[in-house]
Amino acid sequence: MYVSAAGAATQQKRLEVLTNNLANVDTPGFKEAFSIIEARPSAEVLRGETAPGLKSLADIGGGVSVKETRTGFSPGPVRFTGNPTDFSIEGDGFFWVQDGAHRLLTRAGNFRLDANGNLLTQAGQQVLSQEGAPIILDLNAPWQVAPGGLIQQGGQSWYLGLVEPTSLDSLVRIGENLFRPLSPVEPIDRDQRNIKQGYLEQSAVRPTLAMLELIETSRAFETNMRMIQNHDTITGGLISRLLRA
Repeated sequence: MYVSAAGAATQQKRLEVLTNNLANVDTPGFKEAFSIIEARPSAEVLRGETAPGLKSLADIGGGVSVKETRTGFSPGPVRFTGNPTDFSIEGDGFFWVQDGAHRLLTRAGNFRLDANGNLLTQAGQQVLSQEGAPIILDLNAPWQVAPGGLIQQGGQSWYLGLVEPTSLDSLVRIGENLFRPLSPVEPIDRDQRNIKQGYLEQSAVRPTLAMLELIETSRAFETNMRMIQNHDTITGGLISRLLRA
């Protein structure tokens, strides 16, 4: 029962991750999450009552558990939209945005202009230039984008902020398609920037594969629950026989 309960809890956590992936199959720039599952030590080992590797009855495995949930950063397909405030990154890097006192990273380039000309994310975060300044355009004047994400209007110009963390493992998913870097970020050199206007990176979730994994996980969860119910029925039968004896 203990092993089956651990398995059911693990599959439930995996179901939550897969369901969130499927819910964001149409979210621009979304990066799918995946669960890393590991063997769970026995209860005696977890309590420190015995040491692992002794090959005793107390060292029988305790099923499985979710070690951690990680993010895959493989790029999604790029789609032409024709929207002048849509941008896609080809290759490495993240857009730099400001959310209150925090500077965050995102791959979602479906930006918009507010009534004051601020270039914002769909959730309202300020899009930053390479120098870390807000990008503010005059809505009554034309503007254009040169190669490399250089926004030009009149005598002003801004390079879209494109940075890269020292390690992808340092990025923490915080919701709204945003990541908080726990390590310093480095600007990407201008000759290595490849930003396309009017294009949008789509979700990296592969719907067919995600659905198959969801079905597999659901069946594993149901199997563990049936094992718990069977064990409970057997235990109840044994107790009833002992009470009648």
